[in-house]
Amino acid sequence: MEIIINDKTLSLPEGASVAFALSVANIMAQRGVAVAVNSSVISSAEWELHILKENDKIMVIKATQGG
Repeated sequence: MEIIINDKTLSLPEGASVAFALSVANIMAQRGVAVAVNSSVISSAEWELHILKENDKIMVIKATQGG
């Protein structure tokens, strides 16, 4: 199946979780990272449990410091 992570298409096996998709995309689970699937925020505790579907759109936001 294909999904989109931050405007980039990624091919994954059926039944892949958010956590699996992030690891394939080399996005590290760290503090300050927020993930939304189809505009719904998914808590980091749910990344392993949330199963993706064909054409899901994932947005990953990393907090930065500055002023």
